[in-house]
Amino acid sequence: MLKQMNSLGIFKNDDIWFPTYYTYMTLWNYSDASEKLARSLAESGAVKLMTLNLGHKPYLDNMHSKNVYYVLKASLSILHNIARCTGVKHHFKEIKTAEVVMPLISSNDEFLKSIAMLTLAYIVEEEENAKLIDETNTIKNIVTWIHRALENKQKRRFRGFTPWELTQGLAKLAVNDSNKAKIIEEGALGDFLSMLRHTDPKEQANSAECIWTLSFDKTVRQAIIDFPELVPALEELQEHENTVVRKNVKGALWLIKGENDPAASSNRPHSALAPKNHIFISYSWNEKELVKKIYNSLAAEGYKLWVDWEQMGGSTLQAMADAVENSAVVLVCMSERYKQSPNCRTEAEYTFQLRKDYIPLMMQKRYRPDGWLGAILGAKLFFDFSGKYPYEKPLQGLLKELRGRGKSAHPGGVNSVDETDASPDAVQPVVNNVALTTSSPSTPINSLATTSATCVAMNHEHVENWLVSKGLQRFSNAFSQIDGQLIWQLKKMRETAPEYFHNSLERQFGMTLIDILRFNAALDSLH
Repeated sequence: MLKQMNSLGIFKNDDIWFPTYYTYMTLWNYSDASEKLARSLAESGAVKLMTLNLGHKPYLDNMHSKNVYYVLKASLSILHNIARCTGVKHHFKEIKTAEVVMPLISSNDEFLKSIAMLTLAYIVEEEENAKLIDETNTIKNIVTWIHRALENKQKRRFRGFTPWELTQGLAKLAVNDSNKAKIIEEGALGDFLSMLRHTDPKEQANSAECIWTLSFDKTVRQAIIDFPELVPALEELQEHENTVVRKNVKGALWLIKGENDPAASSNRPHSALAPKNHIFISYSWNEKELVKKIYNSLAAEGYKLWVDWEQMGGSTLQAMADAVENSAVVLVCMSERYKQSPNCRTEAEYTFQLRKDYIPLMMQKRYRPDGWLGAILGAKLFFDFSGKYPYEKPLQGLLKELRGRGKSAHPGGVNSVDETDASPDAVQPVVNNVALTTSSPSTPINSLATTSATCVAMNHEHVENWLVSKGLQRFSNAFSQIDGQLIWQLKKMRETAPEYFHNSLERQFGMTLIDILRFNAALDSLH
């Protein structure tokens, strides 16, 4: 309807303008209340239309007109509501919405200025973060607005925004590790304390979630511990009747009290019924249905799995820690929502700290992990379950990569566990590791047999000699931390994720097209 009225000219006459006005009003209000509607709008082209409105010079030149101003205000507000959804960021990236919205931060209109900042908090990429923060004072402004909303005792709003809405935007910025200290420096902790002590569960839940996210930074965590009455306020809410409040509070306290440190594991009580040698699946609630499909496929193959189907987070962190500690391998289900979730980060970082073997799975189309999740992924092989390839292709790759780890020793026996299903009689898996032959550093590369077993036995010197023998000696430094096992992983990555493989060679190793062709030929020599 809006596209059709646009083609007619929305200001041509009242017969066009009034339907346009009421349509924008409806979308503005209901996209705020319904994530399903907001997501549908993104998929129907609304992001492009609203972005075109905001960048339309005649509209910007005539902002003094009441009706034109309304279109701009409604368009930006609808974009903000859409931006709060997960998995829609690519719509904004494709048409460069951030570049169109950024100038509005300098607007004299306070409403447009504030909604522009909040929208950008959701849609900017990690690498664009510095520009948003340094040039616009976004963090300082949002913290100030939270404070003013709290000061407004009657309405508890500032420029139409509640404290919990503003904190929700701030929490998205807090995911970026470089923003954490800045949020503390701007004085957010005092406002979080006020929100924790308020009676609104949304305020309590969002402030606790933001504290949880901030606590991944060691220095910031200490500032939280030192802030008067903040930790006691969290402790008072540990048994709150609201499950989201309880989850976020316990998650924050888990990090604040150092329970995420593997060294603290020996001091914690452990369940005698804890399952062992299973596959632990770390995932975001948004991907639950796809995770269930993968779960059922692996269970049908005789694998034993641990999954927290209720995603209760804080109330089951002890169970999570036990399950990760006793797992044979961890599946990390990557997506935009996974990166934003402090619960998911807690699981992923605990896995990483324990040096547990983990296998990344891509769950979202057009998603490229960055920030802390990108750091954990590194150059590791991942399997793409986003729908880009037929389901069976990544599944077969995953089964091959698991090599029987987490598999029940007795086909047809108990092969799956979750937080409430930790039977002491659970059968133990058979772990079929590849037997590796070893070579001394002085062994010439040409004397190594061309099997995967001997390939993965190559040490760093062998890899360097191999590169030299293939005319790729200038990459010796770039590959200095890569041994034969990782070379073999790269070869498998080329088969299962060719696009990511070639992008990685270009982006992370600085290879030209000729270099990539030579490297591919070198990999072909390894059988």
